[in-house]
Amino acid sequence: MRAGQRLVASDGYEVALFPCEALYLTEARDPDEHDVLALDFLPRDTNGNAITGMKCYAPFTGTIVYTGNDHNCILQSDDLVHAPDGTLKYMRVLVAHSWNAPVLNTQYSQGDEFYTTGNYGMSSGEHLHMEVATVDSKNAQYWNTGGIGIYGAKHMWDMLYVNDTVLLRPENYDWREYKVTHNKGDFLITFNTISQTKRKEVNLWRN
Repeated sequence: MRAGQRLVASDGYEVALFPCEALYLTEARDPDEHDVLALDFLPRDTNGNAITGMKCYAPFTGTIVYTGNDHNCILQSDDLVHAPDGTLKYMRVLVAHSWNAPVLNTQYSQGDEFYTTGNYGMSSGEHLHMEVATVDSKNAQYWNTGGIGIYGAKHMWDMLYVNDTVLLRPENYDWREYKVTHNKGDFLITFNTISQTKRKEVNLWRN
């Protein structure tokens, strides 16, 4: 997504968007601590160049409801949000390792800059650690029973649309764009899957 971007469905609820202008997954994503549906992203501009302090925009309008030792935080949606898996629920996104400490109870509108990448805490290089979850109530617990991983986490490609995000290293995941088409006076929502061909072309061009 882009700075200041807001996407609202015809029912008035926001559509959840991937929070950065570029998506570049790390090559290694399966250490034990990541067995919680987390993904790591390297800071890149839209041309694939390494950068520092990559900006992250609020994927939905929400409030910081948790902050932790790794400058991690949970942004929770203030209202129900549309996700690519077809659900309409409250959403949470956990991000970690920014150089800048997030501030509890800060509210952000969709598209506001709310986080930047960093290498703070238990991290071996600058990146964005992210997990995304949906819950039925804003009062639901934040963490899994074992204390590792955000409660209600789902696969990220089922939670965040990639409208206006450049897919530099998306891997073989089902990232989708949110599309609205006009048909006989009615707005119809269509969920477009990004083709395998496009994934390969992007990866060959950027690597």
